Amino acid sequence: MSTLKEFRRDTPPMTAQVENAARARLLAAARGSEPRRGPRPAGRLAGRLGWRAAVAGALAVAVGTGVVVARDQPRVVPVANVRELGERAAQAAYDDRGQAPNPGQWLYIRERQAPQSEDGGPGVDVSRRVVWEQWTSVDGKQVAALINGKLLVQGNHPGLGAADLARQPITPEGVLTTIRRKLEDMHMVWGGSQQPPSMDEQLFQAVYQLMGTQSLPPEVRAALFRGLATIPGVSFTEDVVDADGRHGVAFSYTGERARYDLILDPVDFRFLGTYGVQTTDYDDSSSFVIEAGTPLTLTARLDAKVVDGPGQR
Repeated sequence: MSTLKEFRRDTPPMTAQVENAARARLLAAARGSEPRRGPRPAGRLAGRLGWRAAVAGALAVAVGTGVVVARDQPRVVPVANVRELGERAAQAAYDDRGQAPNPGQWLYIRERQAPQSEDGGPGVDVSRRVVWEQWTSVDGKQVAALINGKLLVQGNHPGLGAADLARQPITPEGVLTTIRRKLEDMHMVWGGSQQPPSMDEQLFQAVYQLMGTQSLPPEVRAALFRGLATIPGVSFTEDVVDADGRHGVAFSYTGERARYDLILDPVDFRFLGTYGVQTTDYDDSSSFVIEAGTPLTLTARLDAKVVDGPGQR
């Protein structure tokens, strides 16, 4: 297990909501420090949601001819636009039944990622890789990680699990409405000079988080894939590379300052990882400047399986 220093990170405002919020909380708890800024649910702040300014795009995004090379075999991207990606990914979800968890169980996740820049500035160091392990409860409300050998458990964002999203009938409109209502009920408070993101952006980020950290039944995943394609501003990117060097296709969203990619395998549409990049210069007029083109997140899922409790593999 790598040291706490290797995993120290200051999460970007938006990426923190969807991908790194739980990690930031765990690391802040390990350091015994309070988070410095970021979006805060009313009543209780569950960690620093960031100063690195949101992302997901692609450090190695290369829009090309429609041919993706993965595992040393050429693969033709089987989609032409975001709606076709949503439909094909939804259809593939039904073929991947996986392991159905029981209430009280957890999803163990191991991923490779680029760590925070060694100089402590915003962004990640894409020349290095570390392995991160975490556990998320099946109900979606908790996340855990081992920090310096100690298991730390914190609240999770957006706090939804499979049971919340699997209420019949399961439709794209239904699952997105459930997520939207949850986000509205959280009454997020945005600090500093940050402008609140649109609900469309928050919705994309919540789906981005759920897909990467939850064990969801095929029907729910299919509905989320179809739903993603209906969110205004969501687009399709042909060729995105994850932290393990795998090429994939992606659902993408570009917000006011950063871009997010949710990367899927171009053949079986399983979740591969995430990527993020700053798209405009950002200066909060107090402590930091983030330049356009700064890579903000880069991950690749290596393993995921249902276990009986946090800390188990």
